[in-house]
Amino acid sequence: MKKIDLSYQKNVRDLGGLVGFNGKKVKFGRLYRGGFLGRVSDNDIKLINSLRLTDIVDFRSSVEYLSRPDYVFMGVKYHNFPALDESNDDNLKTKNDFDDSNLLWFLGESVDGFGHMHRIYPELLLTPKGIEAYKNFFKVLLNDNRVVYFHCSQGKDRAGLASFLLETALGVSLEDTKTDYLLTNEAMEGKIITYKQMLKDKPYYNVDYEQALIDVFSARIEYLNHAIEEVERHCGSVLNYIKNILEVDVNRLRRLYLE
Repeated sequence: MKKIDLSYQKNVRDLGGLVGFNGKKVKFGRLYRGGFLGRVSDNDIKLINSLRLTDIVDFRSSVEYLSRPDYVFMGVKYHNFPALDESNDDNLKTKNDFDDSNLLWFLGESVDGFGHMHRIYPELLLTPKGIEAYKNFFKVLLNDNRVVYFHCSQGKDRAGLASFLLETALGVSLEDTKTDYLLTNEAMEGKIITYKQMLKDKPYYNVDYEQALIDVFSARIEYLNHAIEEVERHCGSVLNYIKNILEVDVNRLRRLYLE
């Protein structure tokens, strides 16, 4: 994998080079995961244009993308596939990305950050809204000659699960999919430090609140493992879920993105 360092968005990488089915590698320059592309410098725009994207897939809610839209790149098709049920107020609070502190707004003055994220992950994969979003994501990927950037707000949870599903479908080992998932924490460290400094003088800030902040802003392997366990309980395996629930032509996907 190759990291792509944008001026604001630090959680961007090319999935190329991962070893997939039958030892074949994911093609470089075809699949990119990351966070939203609303704050882009002139250099960022040049860099992203050099990727020759054909599609941008955004898993954020309508509230998020309307309040913080991606930059419009000429010739690139934009898709919004919200992965969380927008009728659920708690979900909207979690991801109402009105500014950099979107998740902090959700935290409020007391919350079980770990418990909330632990609950959200299976919902993303097993509720109708999440299934629809990821099914549509794979439909985009299964078109010929696509170069796809997919994202949510931070590139951590909704995009993280999309990346996990994609890598699993391509035959990447579970160990490597988990390694990619956890790489997000390198990008989130700076945000956590920033928000600790922002909030340290608030009357409600204490050890428990700080831990909730860390839990919400981190990619925890427990979250991913819980999602995997629930999918396996319902579908037998993640690959069965991808083939039978998301209706993905795995063989075609591998022909398109492995070499």
